[in-house]
Amino acid sequence: MSAIGQGLPTKSPLKAILRIAIPVSLQALISSSLSFVDIYMVSSLGVNNIAAVGLISKVYFVFIVALFGLTSGISILVAQYWGSGRKLAVNGLLFAGLMWVALVTVPLALLGFFASQPLAALLSPDAAVVQIADLYWRWTSPFILLTGISMVLATVQRSTGDSLWPMVASVIALLSNTGMNYLVLFGPIESLRIGMPGVAVATNLSRLLEVSLLLIVLIRHLRPTWVWQRQAIAQIWHQVKVLTIQEALWSAGIFAFFIVYSYMGPNELAAMSLLSPIENMLVDVFIGFGVATGILLGQHLGRNEFDEAWALNQYVLTRFPLAALVFAFVMMLLSQFFIAQFSGISESVEDLLLGVWLVYCLALPIKTHNLIAVIGVLRSGGDNPYVLRLELISIWLLALPLVALAGLYFGLPLWLVVMVTVAEEAAKVALFRSRINKRIWLKNLTIN
Repeated sequence: MSAIGQGLPTKSPLKAILRIAIPVSLQALISSSLSFVDIYMVSSLGVNNIAAVGLISKVYFVFIVALFGLTSGISILVAQYWGSGRKLAVNGLLFAGLMWVALVTVPLALLGFFASQPLAALLSPDAAVVQIADLYWRWTSPFILLTGISMVLATVQRSTGDSLWPMVASVIALLSNTGMNYLVLFGPIESLRIGMPGVAVATNLSRLLEVSLLLIVLIRHLRPTWVWQRQAIAQIWHQVKVLTIQEALWSAGIFAFFIVYSYMGPNELAAMSLLSPIENMLVDVFIGFGVATGILLGQHLGRNEFDEAWALNQYVLTRFPLAALVFAFVMMLLSQFFIAQFSGISESVEDLLLGVWLVYCLALPIKTHNLIAVIGVLRSGGDNPYVLRLELISIWLLALPLVALAGLYFGLPLWLVVMVTVAEEAAKVALFRSRINKRIWLKNLTIN
């Protein structure tokens, strides 16, 4: 092709995209299901318990997303060193990655254990919610450290050629968490039905089981030996700093929205706590397409196939948001069915759920577009600084003040407050399109 973007390749890229996208989306769905199982089963305990678990889950969400940025960079480095046969360097990256995880998660675990009450009091004005959140945060304080360890172990395992066992370990963790939650909430043995403390213990034990399985598999697969490589710690930071800061700022903005919902009232917080993991699962259906796009575009760019890269970008940004629109329409039709599955909630919370559910369905094709535009297109060409600037401005300087005004000053209904966040996503569609059309991202990073 002599000019960029003359059209799509004659062979459809769909098969190649699906081969990568389906396992990635399944893995993401399994991970999100752990949060959903907790909040779904806790819904039988009432609004305050739902609100408390949802609030603390969002605290963990900020750090998990930041850890995703960290492990994404580790994945790139491990894959390159493994491909070149440098196993000793892979060992160094493994232990350096675990050190970075400890640096990020141990302070949060200690804060959760020793200072959960005053911190929880800052997150909600409702005394009943604060009391439950305080206890749940303290009981689950090891969770974030265990999660970080599992993410690094799974990343190294996948990046050295084994994507099956990390998924198996996640499935086993999900099933064990579900089973233990059932025992402590509804089980036949009365002495085990201890409620919220049991839910917290089940969350920790299921993640510990996942870490143990991943560690056994990684030892058999990699046979790691302790290697101290100071340069590996600096190398990881150099690779991940922009991405990790970007992910942390974005997730912290989402958490700030939750603080607004918390101050709107326990019913509003409970509704958002129930729907947030479901929204994550809806987005996870399409996250694999973003990852697959990034991989395939990266391969084209690395071979200087700029015409093919441009054509693939046009293909995915047209078709997959349309697929998300169809999927969202089906979810809208099933809204009453899904909301009816939650027990122990009042009619007022059900009404809030229905309104926000419809807004989330409306937002799904918009979020799918932006997801693919960022992790699929712009990042494939190294345009991370632009994404960082845009997220900083759009969430922290525009959306968050408007959400706070809508929810706390004007007292608008919850669905309208959530619609403000959708408007922010919709505005970014045009901005991402404009940036992509400038073709700045069409470059070979191995040369530039």
